[in-house]
Amino acid sequence: MTEYSNVSIPGITIPDVVSGYAYRTPDAEAVVCGDQRLTWSEFVDAYHRSANALIRAGLNKGDKVCLLMANSVEMVVMMMASLKAGGVLVPLSPLFDSDTLARMMARVEASFLFASADHVSKVASMPETGVKLRKRTDIVVGGDASGWLSYDEFIAQSPSVDPGVTLLLDDDFNVMFTSGTTGDPKGAVHSHLARLLYPLGVGVELGIHRDATALLATPLYHNGTWLTMLPTLHHGGKIVILPKFDAAQFLNLVQQERCTHSFLVPSQLIVLMELSGFATYDTRSLGVILTGGSPLSPTTFDAVRERFAHSDLLEIYGMSEGFCTFVGPKDYAQGKGGSVGRAAHFVNTDVKLIDPDDQEVGVGEIGEVVGTSAWLMKGYYNDAERTAETLWRDDKGVDYLRSGDLGRIDKEGYLSIVGRSKDMIISGGVNVFPVDIEDIFMQYPAVREVAVIGVPHPKWGETPLLLVLLRDGASVSEATLMAWGNERLGAYQRVSRVEFRDSFPRNSLDKIMKRELREPYWAGRDSELV
Repeated sequence: MTEYSNVSIPGITIPDVVSGYAYRTPDAEAVVCGDQRLTWSEFVDAYHRSANALIRAGLNKGDKVCLLMANSVEMVVMMMASLKAGGVLVPLSPLFDSDTLARMMARVEASFLFASADHVSKVASMPETGVKLRKRTDIVVGGDASGWLSYDEFIAQSPSVDPGVTLLLDDDFNVMFTSGTTGDPKGAVHSHLARLLYPLGVGVELGIHRDATALLATPLYHNGTWLTMLPTLHHGGKIVILPKFDAAQFLNLVQQERCTHSFLVPSQLIVLMELSGFATYDTRSLGVILTGGSPLSPTTFDAVRERFAHSDLLEIYGMSEGFCTFVGPKDYAQGKGGSVGRAAHFVNTDVKLIDPDDQEVGVGEIGEVVGTSAWLMKGYYNDAERTAETLWRDDKGVDYLRSGDLGRIDKEGYLSIVGRSKDMIISGGVNVFPVDIEDIFMQYPAVREVAVIGVPHPKWGETPLLLVLLRDGASVSEATLMAWGNERLGAYQRVSRVEFRDSFPRNSLDKIMKRELREPYWAGRDSELV
């Protein structure tokens, strides 16, 4: 019988790895935002100081630290500080209303709240009955507010030494609230191990290493941003923070900072494609553009690949709660453009399709997408009922997440999304998928963006309605656009009318909230369609 000595193997967590760059590459740049530029030694010192301040103020391991902050150096510092101190990070979107934010903080029993000065008013208007928090300390960042401790006061006299808190891979890393497109937001809990698989899985797949420079152009409180941020920090690269998205500023930063990676949502790519001076910027350093959050229309896809000829365009699909698929240039070369790719093997992802009776469907058949992976969430915080509702279990007892999306898988394992189950339109007993209609109308030159929803119809039950945003300076009549598109659609897919809009309601990652678009048309009706 072979005998082994009892060797203690240290765990690896992102905060501990990142702290090491203060010694390995102290003078290399780590974080850039506007005029602020921090080297690795400065960045690590800053979040160690804040971590020690949290501990001095009473933070115990596992306490929740809420961040209601704008994209900034200070937000990244507080993200790392919260984790380094043993806290659980709870990033909050300022797009939520005060009541919703109050419920979120009450659910996680927040101990600390850091808010940018311009978000303090949201907290002030929260209902007293909605926020019953234990020992909460409120800190304002970048300004002053009555009754709040300033960030500078909070960290004053705090040392920059490593706080020395032991972090385990199974410890909670974050509570990430959903964007709230379908009702009351849920808080997904991920472990340090799940988040470590971002740099060790996605980061490797995207080619992120110590020479990478990631341009963060989406909100820091959103999971999509973390796909490039966490791997770049973990591997010792540089992150460049864009406080608010602007197409010209994005391209300027790519050129000036020689950015190599960026995550963008489709609406941002649309704006970039419309920028008249695009060709004047040098974007050759941008090796990878990752996009997700909502489908990328074929028209935008083609334009991005043409404009960013030196970049690999990759699309990610999945749920931030715990699974994803990827599709990229190698797949496009095989004619798989238009799909969302195959399950991400590098984090042990599996994707299946199930019918309304929870039975698996065959190749080429449409079903609800369910998925699982090694970075699966632990569950929704303090919400066992909704955790159970979102899970489907296969015959081997493996838990999969229900996505609510409808798709089909071909014989090579490529997944194509045809729409959300609640977005599907049933017209005269025929299933109509909005994405098929949207892809057609997006090809019209004057169209910037579209959304197709089902509205009531006295004969067919419901019928497709096309909502349109036009490009700046463009014009077309409703009748002309409808005739153009309907000629290219099947009879059962044709839209009944067209309405022009100035904007669409969107969630925190710019995804169109179709539920809000549908509500006025179905008000007062007994329907589950909204």
